[in-house]
Amino acid sequence: MEKKLYWNITGILFIVCALFMGWFNYSNFDKGLVMNDEAYYLMHFRDFRDMITIDATNYFRIFQIFYTDNIYHFRIITFALVNLSSWLLFFLAAKYFRLRIHPVLFGFLGVCINFLSWHGTIIVLNQYHGNILLMNLGLSCLILFGMYKKHFLLLISGLFLALIFFDGIPHALAIGPVVLFILINYWKKQRSAIYFFFGGLVLGITFYFTFIQSISSYISQLEYIKIYKHFHRKQHPIRFYAFWFAQVIGFVFVPLAVFITYYHKNVLRKKEMLDKIILIFGGLLIVLSFFFSNLYMLYFFLGLLLYRFFLEPVLLEEKTLVAVLWLVPFGLAFGSGFYFHIRGGMYQIYFFLALNTILLKIYSLRLYLIYLASFLWGVIVYPQFIHEKGWKDFVYTEQTVPVEINGNILYLDAKRKKDIEDLRPYLQNQENVVYSKNNLTGYLYILNAKAPVPYYFTLKDYIKFMMEKQGKTPDDYIYIENDEYPFSISDLNPMKFVKRPENYTKVKAGRFTLYLPEHFQKK
Repeated sequence: MEKKLYWNITGILFIVCALFMGWFNYSNFDKGLVMNDEAYYLMHFRDFRDMITIDATNYFRIFQIFYTDNIYHFRIITFALVNLSSWLLFFLAAKYFRLRIHPVLFGFLGVCINFLSWHGTIIVLNQYHGNILLMNLGLSCLILFGMYKKHFLLLISGLFLALIFFDGIPHALAIGPVVLFILINYWKKQRSAIYFFFGGLVLGITFYFTFIQSISSYISQLEYIKIYKHFHRKQHPIRFYAFWFAQVIGFVFVPLAVFITYYHKNVLRKKEMLDKIILIFGGLLIVLSFFFSNLYMLYFFLGLLLYRFFLEPVLLEEKTLVAVLWLVPFGLAFGSGFYFHIRGGMYQIYFFLALNTILLKIYSLRLYLIYLASFLWGVIVYPQFIHEKGWKDFVYTEQTVPVEINGNILYLDAKRKKDIEDLRPYLQNQENVVYSKNNLTGYLYILNAKAPVPYYFTLKDYIKFMMEKQGKTPDDYIYIENDEYPFSISDLNPMKFVKRPENYTKVKAGRFTLYLPEHFQKK
């Protein structure tokens, strides 16, 4: 009874941490705008009916029902969805694995992990949030089936997981571990479960093409992706994927296989010795985390814990479900255009669910407190993100000036407020704008201006191709650059890109330079 009290005090700590970080996030959600990625996502939601997609994701179609042009509210909705689904997954996992912390309390650890993973960046709904939401719901239904053996739950699980394929085609690799889990556990004893799960996948695909996007539109999208890759051969070449797999296999799976093989061939088979190795390596990782974080080392460590878990006399379903949690982040991170050590951090929720499950199942409270101390340190230093500029290119504490966007107030810094007012006479409600770098996308979104297609890379041949598809020419467009992000001569030089440069007027507006066509009219 006393130990149970201590475990649940730990769970209450999760609630306190979740409320603290939640308050910190929600009190800052009306500040700042990530001018490249976040604006890029918002453009897709805003213009989804006319959007020509040049990548393999349809998050803005799948989650259109949650979109609002009030950015503050949309951010709240995004994290509410992700947090609720994460709470549900952790709650059900605690019940399924019979963990020592009360399921209601353990659910809040999932909320904490979300806040610690995102640190207030890219905070409007996108394909990465979508992956987490769909995977959380799919796994939750799978766990519910494991608890109650109701086959309709497998249909729902398959439906949610099938939508991951459309949220991002390469991310569908994450469905593989779940499929293996179903086959390993139910091939011999309950084959009907397999039929229901695959039926759910078919149901999900049918649902998508019936209610979200037509097959013809989807095929056209795939054609545009193929065309885009023709113009941008450097993006996601085959060698990138080869290096991606080589790094994951070489830094995680090969060392793990070598260790396990060595362990089996020597007299070190005692669990006590393995526990000592895990304790030493885990302590080393905690110390190193103060200086740098290496996802490959973390997943190697989790692999050691998973091997230790497999030595326990627990059900095969439980063992393989933890293995699914270990493998899922690799599949979700694949195809995002970045290596696993960069993108894998977005999916830490599955890493920490597997980690906590193993620790709570086979280790004592004293050992769990070591993990808990490192968790609390992360919570203590969490507020630092509002003082850091980082990748998002703004500091939260500097976002103090009200700016009206879509009829709603968002607080930006004084420099960007001035930029918007400088650009308003030239970009407000303009249909045809070409921008020099993706870092300027936010200005177009705020001023309701449109490019031939939202883009990350200023590829002149592709941009021209998209203009022609819309029955326009380069001479119909406004071109915008600024002192920090000028046009690259090797990519797109506006006055060489248009046919009649003599008809253009060059205008300076604050930090920006605009090239206006002769038929330019303010709107």
